[in-house]
Formats: sequence, structure tokens, C-alpha cells
Amino acid sequence: MFNNENKKYIGVKELGNLAKEDFCPRCFWYERKFGPFPSIFPGIFNVIDRNLKRSIWERWKKERRLPKWLNVKSVERILTTESIGTIEEKHKQKYLVALHKKSGFILRGAPDLILKLKDGTLHIIDFKTARFKEDKEDDQFFPMYEVQLNGYAILATKIKVSQLSLAYFNPTDKISEEVFSENSFRLDFEPKVISVKIKKGLISNLLMKAKKILDSKEPPPGRENCRGTCYYLSKIGKTLLQS
Repeated sequence: MFNNENKKYIGVKELGNLAKEDFCPRCFWYERKFGPFPSIFPGIFNVIDRNLKRSIWERWKKERRLPKWLNVKSVERILTTESIGTIEEKHKQKYLVALHKKSGFILRGAPDLILKLKDGTLHIIDFKTARFKEDKEDDQFFPMYEVQLNGYAILATKIKVSQLSLAYFNPTDKISEEVFSENSFRLDFEPKVISVKIKKGLISNLLMKAKKILDSKEPPPGRENCRGTCYYLSKIGKTLLQS
């Protein structure tokens, strides 16, 4: 546990935004200083994620095997977050945490699936309910996903990580007679698992980038044609001036 009263946490998902093509440093500065605008994240994604992880755990407990679509070889067992690094709890959720001394940030995150391989290393997998695109250049969110997974590798301080993977769950367009029943509707997902490279220095570089932005006393210039937080703040400012 970290006892520093001035904790500066940054989640792997938040850090991932710094790698996106449409990242706006001005929005980031405002959101870290004053908090983001309220947004509603559909709860259905949390339900899908929770049930998916539970189904994999249950199959492993009963049959000592993973689903066929999750073709990972030489798996010894599934591990919990406590097994691989330092844990802190927030809102009844356990997170891995690690201090990056150079930036002063405490990185935080919770992997979806941690597999211990027979060679003693880890294979960490992250689940995404999203459409898979063959060309990564067409997936605006892939840079963010890549950072998340590399962040988990950094947070696994007790055991070496040798492999990272993304598991996309793509809603299918197939309709069969079994889709509807008297009292329910079933939507099928097609899983697609891809390997993600471990990139040394990626997380440290982004944390230093975040530090440089936040060390500024004044908000930095925004991204051209930004439609995020700084855009709405400018709209609010103009409205106040006109009133």
C-alpha cells in the first residue's frame, strides 16, 4: 500500500487516451484539474464484461480448460490480481498499483484475465465489446487498448509478462430462429483474439507526457477542431460573456 497523502493516480485507460490520434492536451489538463464532464456509460457493457469473466472462471474450475475461441497454449492456471502485484481497493474493486517515480504518478488498473503459463510467465488478456477491424490503422481505439495492456504488464511487478492479447467481442449480424423466444432475445458475439506487442518505454513516455502537460500552470493549446471538454468550455465562456 502507498501511504503518500498526495497520491496522483492515473488509470491505464486514462493514460491510453494520450496515445490516441485525437488526443487533446487542453482537454486533459482541464479534466485532471477540475474533473471531466459527467457522462453516462451504458451499464450493459459492465454486465457483459462481468458475465464473460465469470463464465471463463467457472469453466476453468469445472473442466480445467479455457473456451476453444481462447486458444492459449501451455496454461497452468488463472491468477487473481493479488497474485501478480500490489493491490489497492476503491469502491469495492481491487486494482493493481505501481508508483512511477520519475513522474510521481501511481499507475492503476485491473486486467480482465491473467493466465499463468507453464514457463512461469504471464499472458494478460483484455476484453473489448467492439467491432474488430483487420487493419489496426482503421481502429481509432487500438492505440488506447495497446497502452492499457502494456500498462497491465508494468503493474505485474511480481511475475514477468511474456504475452499480451486483445479479445474483441463483435456483435454478429446473423439472425436465426433461436434469436427470439417467448420471453427473451439473444444476441451472439463472435470473438476475435489478437496479439499485442510489449513495448518497453511506452508507459513511461506517456506518463512523462502527462506530467509535462499537468505541470503547466495554464491550460496548453487545444487540438485543432477539438470537440471535447475544451470545446464545451469555450461555448460556456462565450455564453457567459453574452449574458
